[in-house]
Amino acid sequence: MMSKQANDWERRASKAVRLLALIPRRPVEVYDRLMTVMEVKRDRRQDAFHNSNTLVYTHALSLATGASSSAIARLLAEVELKRLEEKISIGIAIAKRTGPFDLRHNGNFCLARSIYVLCRLLSPNVVLETGVAYGVTSAFALQALAVNRNGTLISVDLPPLGRHADRNVGTLIPPELRERWKLHRGPARRILPNLVSSIQEVDIFVHDSLHTYRHMSFEFETAWPFVRPGGALVADNVDSNDAFQHFTAAVGPFFSAMVEEENTTDLFGVVIKRP
Repeated sequence: MMSKQANDWERRASKAVRLLALIPRRPVEVYDRLMTVMEVKRDRRQDAFHNSNTLVYTHALSLATGASSSAIARLLAEVELKRLEEKISIGIAIAKRTGPFDLRHNGNFCLARSIYVLCRLLSPNVVLETGVAYGVTSAFALQALAVNRNGTLISVDLPPLGRHADRNVGTLIPPELRERWKLHRGPARRILPNLVSSIQEVDIFVHDSLHTYRHMSFEFETAWPFVRPGGALVADNVDSNDAFQHFTAAVGPFFSAMVEEENTTDLFGVVIKRP
């Protein structure tokens, strides 16, 4: 049996080969990927994240939206959500065996349920997200939009390097939910500015792409002016650095909180813009 160290080396070597193969066809993408690697390494040398008070996700959703705890519980018990969770759980098990990239790129179910609840309560016309991977949180957002019978999910994603990676982006999204989904392939740094300008108004923005201080700050600052009054910004892995805390301190939102994810030490953030 191959050791973990050997497996890691083989994975890195495979990614290097795939990156080199992209040079003739997508030189700009190669540049973007190399810059991402450098940014991640640079970010690891920065000051560590400074923890603050955190909330359980159901309590955070209640405070953020004004909905009662019982109303939140009813949404989390909706039949459509339970059926989706069963489908996604089966899909994740398959992806774990055969998928081209790490399952850690997916959002936690706690984050996904929170996005579902926010979509149900805020009745968005436009949900904009960065980072898709296999499409866990994307599917939850789309399910909420389907129940609402309104809204579109617009996603931005540059998939991790891997065999057939592109065809696996959003593969967990059920076919019946895809009519409300629009995917833009590429790095958020290149796509997001023009995209939000063309959309004009975003009801919910979800960050789940590159979790470095520089990139998270860029996404927050780029998307926030286009989030409608009373709209929401959700960010995964806000414990990676202090970008989320610095951003919320600067904009003075109606509500913000760092939220505990179940069965993990990771945190995500929820922000509500002043009405």
